[in-house]
Amino acid sequence: MGEPASEDHMKRVERELAKEDSLLANMLEQAPGMLGMAFMFVITIGLGVWLQPWFNAAGLQAFGESGATQARWIMLELVAIFAFTFVILWLAKRHLQHIIKYGLLFVLFLALCYTTVPGAHILLVPEIETEAFEFTDADVIDEEIVSLNSDGTIITQIVKWDDFAVENHTFVISKRSANTSLEWQFELDAFPGDPMITVMEGEYAYTATNGKWIWSFDKENGDILSQYACFATADGNESSVWNGSMEDIGPITNLEGGCLTALEVIEHPNADFGQKKGALYITTGGNELVRLNTFNGSDSPIYQNISLARFQAKWSFPQLQLNEGHLQVKQYDENSILLVSREGAAMILLEEFGTDPFSGGDMRVNPCELEWHYDSGDKNKITAFNIVASPWGNDELLAMVGHETGLIKAFIIDDDADDEDGGDGIFEEEKKWKGDNSFKGPINAINSFDLDNESGNELWIADADGIHGLFYSSLIEYATFDIVVDEESHLSAEGLNIQVINTGVIDEIMMEYSMQIQNGEFDPDTMYNSYGIQWSDTAFLTGLIVAVILMAALIIRPEWYVVNTVGVLVGAGVIVMLGVTFVPTLIVIFMILAAVYDAWAVYRSKHMLDLADTMIGLNLPILLVAPQGSGYSMLDEKDSIRPPESAQTNGDTANAPTTIKKRKKPQEAMFMGLGDVIFPGMLVVSCVDAIPTGGLAVGISALIGGLVGYFVLMGYVASGRPQAGLPLLNGGAILGYIIGGLIFVGSAAFSFGISF
Repeated sequence: MGEPASEDHMKRVERELAKEDSLLANMLEQAPGMLGMAFMFVITIGLGVWLQPWFNAAGLQAFGESGATQARWIMLELVAIFAFTFVILWLAKRHLQHIIKYGLLFVLFLALCYTTVPGAHILLVPEIETEAFEFTDADVIDEEIVSLNSDGTIITQIVKWDDFAVENHTFVISKRSANTSLEWQFELDAFPGDPMITVMEGEYAYTATNGKWIWSFDKENGDILSQYACFATADGNESSVWNGSMEDIGPITNLEGGCLTALEVIEHPNADFGQKKGALYITTGGNELVRLNTFNGSDSPIYQNISLARFQAKWSFPQLQLNEGHLQVKQYDENSILLVSREGAAMILLEEFGTDPFSGGDMRVNPCELEWHYDSGDKNKITAFNIVASPWGNDELLAMVGHETGLIKAFIIDDDADDEDGGDGIFEEEKKWKGDNSFKGPINAINSFDLDNESGNELWIADADGIHGLFYSSLIEYATFDIVVDEESHLSAEGLNIQVINTGVIDEIMMEYSMQIQNGEFDPDTMYNSYGIQWSDTAFLTGLIVAVILMAALIIRPEWYVVNTVGVLVGAGVIVMLGVTFVPTLIVIFMILAAVYDAWAVYRSKHMLDLADTMIGLNLPILLVAPQGSGYSMLDEKDSIRPPESAQTNGDTANAPTTIKKRKKPQEAMFMGLGDVIFPGMLVVSCVDAIPTGGLAVGISALIGGLVGYFVLMGYVASGRPQAGLPLLNGGAILGYIIGGLIFVGSAAFSFGISF
């Protein structure tokens, strides 16, 4: 009983070994064709990857950037494949092969141009090398920037300490034009305050304070228009005269926290002598806004020639911590002031009357009327602020807030609208601004000016990586300077001359500063960044002529090497066109659906075999041919590719099945439809295009996976069991994409926000 079983077992083993030997022998015999086809597989996809940057720069996505993540366009592509197959088979049954041939030749010519024209541009058009912008002139002025005015001018100061007597402390206040030329300058006594000032630009004047005195200066010539005391005598008697000593200084009631900033406004410029003419608005260290009424021609009893001011009202404002420094304080319009510190920003309505804080037993100070308030948060301080012209027109202004992390927020200032609380103007976040986190912190300067003298101002942002010029409503970065400026720098331009002003520290102990002014000329011919494609008529004509020559060769002598050349170039063009159109996850869905359709079309309906026969008979390059020997000629290929009923054949949509033609040995050839290359190639190009970091590595993984699927497919073919091509080829490429994505990128390789 055991011996017969042993003999059967031995026979089975021998049969299996014979099969393995036969498979190995068949694969070795067919190795030239298999390797040749694998080579064309890689070359076609490689050409697509090579073309991808040009397509991406040219914006040749079939359905735009938004369509790259919309699944409905994938469904449209599948419908197009079904329609293509149906039309070809319908025409073939009616023996209208000439319509098929010349119609497809036209389509193939267009697809061929998708490779030859971009390829000619890449090879023939040199890349424009952008010349680096440099500062060529530098100057130093031993003055500290105090404020930047809305007209581009600058208020500066020079601190003068007297080591022997504080009574002799003075400061020099200056106004300089945007190009730093001096407009006016004079020296003032600072005592009993420090010789350091803050300045608020107003509609009436520049108002400065050093905590003890308040001065208003004429904007044009710097004349002192008025001076007020921000202190009282030590006895608190408003009629007392200050004796000129530090011992006779006391606080003013309702000005607890001292004078941090001050603004003088004129409300009744034509009032009679002695009548109320205006007011002082003072911010204090206690986060309060105080209004003092001012009177023309009335001297304050505290000191000779000092104007009189009397308390009117006060309000609390948000915790901006102005006592720790400010980025901008100014009168925005006749009704409001703008305060910006590292803690936040506020637009405060200038009210005339306040509610009595003591009425009804309520001891709290009423809050001020806010037109806008922005809180920077504890961990993301404000480092730059400016009000600039909106790049989207409509005469709108944007309040742009830059932070130490690189975050930039933009708010529309609508001066013509009324907010819900009755104030003038509405601040709402600008939804068109998409650059919130596009910059590297800290943000050092924000400004707008017209460098190219076209289409209005550009938006200029200085961050930790350099200076970025964003042009037109699309905010394309046409200018990039690899120059990092200091925090709170002033960036401006006059014509093509770009200027940056930094504040440098000379002596931290003595608090001495200097302005460092750097200038450079921008060359519009060499310094603009290059985007999109550099179109060339010569390259276009060259690509067109190459395509015409190849199509003529295909029509006149459709030999296998002509078919392969055109097929590889056409395949590369289709691969890159679709690869840049969809993100990888959508292409995976496309590949799965196409593989299911391919299997059904080969094994069940078998209409794919009819399609393959039609294409081979027309000698059209929607397939690749790998001869087994040098004697093969495609011109002699007349046999049907349909196998005997006992055999299964492999193929896919719009391409010939992958099979071996068993004719005379030197004339054997392997055929592969372009679809077998296009689908894995689309995934490779899409990975390179859509995954910003590690995309090439993921794409190569998908390519390797596709090659693995190809060699498995060839194993089936060599063993006499042909299979549908796309299930194995697409499956291998998808598996390679998944493995490569997990290894090189992580979950981000699969997250693209797909929508219908």
